[in-house]
Amino acid sequence: MKTNIILVGFLWVMGSPLFAQYQFQLMEDNYIQIGAGNYFIHLDKEADVKKTVLSVIKAHRFPSENLLFNKGKNLFFAAYFVNPSDDRYMYVVHAKRAREGYDLYFLYCANTLTHHFEYSEGKDLFSLKYDPEVNKSLVMSNLEAVLVEE
Repeated sequence: MKTNIILVGFLWVMGSPLFAQYQFQLMEDNYIQIGAGNYFIHLDKEADVKKTVLSVIKAHRFPSENLLFNKGKNLFFAAYFVNPSDDRYMYVVHAKRAREGYDLYFLYCANTLTHHFEYSEGKDLFSLKYDPEVNKSLVMSNLEAVLVEE
C-alpha cells in the first residue's frame, strides 16, 4: 500500500511539469508565431533589437511608416498597429533599455486606453500610453512617450 502511494506520488510529480511547461512559449529564431499572443525577449545589442522588430513587421506584412529607433535612449522603440480587420484589437511593440541590454515586448491586446510602462531619462519620468482616441493610424506607427508632471 505504501509503495503504491509513493509510486503514484512519484508519477504525479514527474508528470506535472508536462502540463505546466507550455504556459509560456519562448521566442525562437522563427518569428512567425509572434502575432498569436504576447511575447517578451531580452536582447543585448541595439542592432539585434532593430533586426528583430523589422523581421516581425515583415513576417506579418504590417504596413509601416517611418519607424523611429532612438539610438542610446532609454526608450529605444515604441510603435502600435490597429488591426484593420477587427479594430477592437491592436498590437504594440516597444523596447526599453534594461540594466544590461534591451527588453523587447510584443503585445496584442484590446483596443482600449492602455498604460504600458514608465521610464526615466535623467531626472524626467515618462509614461508610454496607447489611447485609441489619439492613436488611430492603421499602419505601424510610432508611439510617443509623455512627460509625467510631478
